[in-house]
Amino acid sequence: MEVAGLRAGWVCAWLLLAAGCGNDVAEALCDGGTRLAREGRHEEAVPAIAKCLGQTGLSDMTRAHALQSRAWSHSNLSQHALALADQEAAFKLRPAKDHREFINYAVYLRQAGRHDQSLYAVLSAERAEGGSRPSMMTQYHKGWALSGLGRYKEAVEAFTEGIPAQPDYAYVYWRRGLAHEALGNKELAARDFERCAQLLIDKREVAAAGEVLPALREKLAQYGLDKRLPI
Repeated sequence: MEVAGLRAGWVCAWLLLAAGCGNDVAEALCDGGTRLAREGRHEEAVPAIAKCLGQTGLSDMTRAHALQSRAWSHSNLSQHALALADQEAAFKLRPAKDHREFINYAVYLRQAGRHDQSLYAVLSAERAEGGSRPSMMTQYHKGWALSGLGRYKEAVEAFTEGIPAQPDYAYVYWRRGLAHEALGNKELAARDFERCAQLLIDKREVAAAGEVLPALREKLAQYGLDKRLPI
């Protein structure tokens, strides 16, 4: 998520120079909270942003931005209902325009199990994104939403459409492999699982694969690929 950097208003906050600082103090608190969210310090970000949002005199833009940042932290802490509430509150203050805002919203909806609404948010991201070629970001999340709805053929098409934009993104092959498997296309699934594993190895991202890693290992073993690709 794109977040603002620290502003000069921090000087007012630290020195407690209330006179002349005005809204700068409140906005500086918000900047500090969004910085924590951007750095992945989500347990610290949530209370920091709550303190920021308790301030008076914030502009709608600043308040919306803080809510979006807190939504990101809630999502990373698996607090999906809170993430959705914050994102929707942000949209009420400032309607989404950037495709990345729609994608974040789609993620929160998917995490909450609302796959039909997640797909609608991704389609909104597609429209907002524009451009002559689909991005991996929109097509990856579109495919994931379609998979959640059991629309695996369309999911494969979406994942495939995003690959030219970022052919070395390992996780798109993982998700497409699962969709192929659901359609009974075992050979195509095996190829995608193999491609995913090889990219993780080549890019030295195995350790960062998180919860995908044990599931991928299981698939490699299932298809007899584990000896060739020990991850």
